[in-house]
Amino acid sequence: MQKRKLQYGTSTIKYSLEFAERKTLGIRVHPDNSVQVIAPTDSSEEKINQKVKEKAAWILKQQDFFISFRPLTPPRKFISGETHLYLGRQYRLKVVKADQSSVKLQAGNIIINVPSKSDTKQIEKLLKAWYKEKAIQHFTKLFEANLYLIKKYYKGTPTLNYRWMKKRWGSCNQNGQINLNLELIKAPKRCIEYVIIHEFCHLVHLNHSTAFYTLLKKLFPNWQATKDRLERVMV
Repeated sequence: MQKRKLQYGTSTIKYSLEFAERKTLGIRVHPDNSVQVIAPTDSSEEKINQKVKEKAAWILKQQDFFISFRPLTPPRKFISGETHLYLGRQYRLKVVKADQSSVKLQAGNIIINVPSKSDTKQIEKLLKAWYKEKAIQHFTKLFEANLYLIKKYYKGTPTLNYRWMKKRWGSCNQNGQINLNLELIKAPKRCIEYVIIHEFCHLVHLNHSTAFYTLLKKLFPNWQATKDRLERVMV
């Protein structure tokens, strides 16, 4: 594997180059923004550079797309007074000393009862467990409510999973398994629906091709505005 780079306007595109027994040159942009170029064994330097340059605008667009899907919530200190999101609304964290640990919503606050107010790791653990419980509840309901949209295009039976992810709001695989980032419980329900339907479309098109966007627009006409809203809220 060789490391290369190409200057395109003010942007520098770094990519890894591999050679293989194939007829055409392939370019892949991965979720971590790395670019992989796989060229036929007899490809010349000039031809490779030309092909990458032709695809430069598309590569940058794909990288921007993946960046927009990365959770941007800044680190929290888990102390009283700071704000935390839940379903698109801001709630103030209130840490209360108590014998029994618990988490509840009350009058615009997320109240966490905990034996030691200085034990921020325990406070974080309790809050994440509460978020997960709420996420499973809401994700499942929204997943099932929108499942009918994809049945015409996908003959399998999609399954839902959830986990904490650092770089994506959602993902899916060829087996029909859709994964949602538990961080999404902090976003408005409409944004959660958007990510679910986005992944539904990937069950049919495992890429970001024109066909993928055509289907996405058909199933979720205002997807771009909702995506923009997700990016604004989750900062």
